[in-house]
Amino acid sequence: MDIPDWIRWIFFAFAAVQLLYVYRAASLARRAGPGHRTGPWLEAADHATGVVLSAGLALGELPVLMVAAPVLMVILSWQGIRSLLARRAAGTNPTATAGATPGGEA
Repeated sequence: MDIPDWIRWIFFAFAAVQLLYVYRAASLARRAGPGHRTGPWLEAADHATGVVLSAGLALGELPVLMVAAPVLMVILSWQGIRSLLARRAAGTNPTATAGATPGGEA
């Protein structure tokens, strides 16, 4: 890939910032109690894969992108499914009778 140098430096900066997020997420995951560890570790994996993707873009390495992108998609899918299941278990889905009524009628 032919990426201009100034864009490569931007990707390196993104990778450096994401490393800070990886550290923060990993420290939160290590302190999480039993039963609450999966979410923080998924967040740490999300940020770590983002570091790999940013570094791969900065270096212009297509094989790195071809491996890291599907891994990131799996992690993001897993986070989305967990979020959806947690929302369903909590019962926060709005019902047809809750909320505003059509036409502003009370």
